[in-house]
Amino acid sequence: MNRYLLAGCAAAALALGAGAANAQAKFEVKVGGDAYFEGGWVDQDRDTNLRSVEFRNRFRVTVTPTAKADNGLEYGGRIRMRANFNQGAPSGTAANGRAMDADRGYIFAQGAFGQVQMGVTNSFNDATYVTAPQDYLPLAIYDGVTAWIGGNAVAGADIGGGLAGLNGSILNQSLVVENNSTKIVYFSPRFAGLQLGASYTPRNDSSAGDVNRVEPTAGVAGSFSTTFQDMVEVGANYSNTFGGVAVKASAGYYWGDAANATVAGTSVEDLNAWQVGAQVGYAGFAIGGSYTDFGESGQVQGLGTNNDKSRVWVVGAQYTAGPIVVGANYKNGQDAGSLLTPGKRKLEVYEVGAGYTVAPGLTLQAQYDYFEAKSDLVNRDDEGHVVLVRTVLAF
Repeated sequence: MNRYLLAGCAAAALALGAGAANAQAKFEVKVGGDAYFEGGWVDQDRDTNLRSVEFRNRFRVTVTPTAKADNGLEYGGRIRMRANFNQGAPSGTAANGRAMDADRGYIFAQGAFGQVQMGVTNSFNDATYVTAPQDYLPLAIYDGVTAWIGGNAVAGADIGGGLAGLNGSILNQSLVVENNSTKIVYFSPRFAGLQLGASYTPRNDSSAGDVNRVEPTAGVAGSFSTTFQDMVEVGANYSNTFGGVAVKASAGYYWGDAANATVAGTSVEDLNAWQVGAQVGYAGFAIGGSYTDFGESGQVQGLGTNNDKSRVWVVGAQYTAGPIVVGANYKNGQDAGSLLTPGKRKLEVYEVGAGYTVAPGLTLQAQYDYFEAKSDLVNRDDEGHVVLVRTVLAF
């Protein structure tokens, strides 16, 4: 019922905003994008068959055609094309090769009623969440250090899931369990600093032109299922300034139906995930943090064990003076690790970083991370150092 209510409200808002729109409006096409080039050096305890130095880069171009009707309705679409290299795939695999794809593609309409997005786009929380200030990191990639930690410590789940499967990585600080699959998202107008929103995603493994009406199924007991259906999200964010003090906050809740278990005596935990975050800034200083919780979402039960929950939290501070920003934070992510073994898998990261804006749209950045990884499985604990330098372009 919730999903039909959300879809109906979005359609009603769009219809009310449209009125007698003028279909002959001229479109304006805007082109933008971003890119980064990053070099890294890693020193970790469990480094068998691992090199110390590597490069990576990514280039994205966004095309946005927009038009405005006589009644004030704005409408259009957006596609984000991406030249992808590596993206963390194992060397020698197809995903490791050069590829061109589009990771966003949707149409939108906006007016006094707010904005409706329909297609492959971010969840409301992922588009508006608040976390610790980390402007010395590139393009809101707040969990990028996980790609540099090799071995089995955090690169994927111990057994087919965990936070890496549910939310992209063990340190991701927003709710992206919908995998940018095809959805409807609603953003309300902002009233006195407050904005509300919601979204509905039929399946988090169905995107773009795909039509998938098959009921998803899960694996055996002691594993994870990262596929959910009929996913509904509600959220809010706040941004305001009081006497020079900037205040930001966000909250979001996501729920959905789990896949059907295929083995007698097992059950899969439904999706229940939430995020809260806050940040305060004054005279160039900013402090803040966030907490994201997935509980036992996606865990395939049936062994009689009480498994650990999945969650991420981060706290940090930064200072900005003109073109320079410096900051530090602490990140802590954990999930159930192996569901066959009591315990959990945890990653702690202590991070410092700095950025310098050379010219509008061109930034140089550097960061240092010390990490400790612990697992309920033997021979998985690890610790080490990561040093990264990069150039970021935004246009």
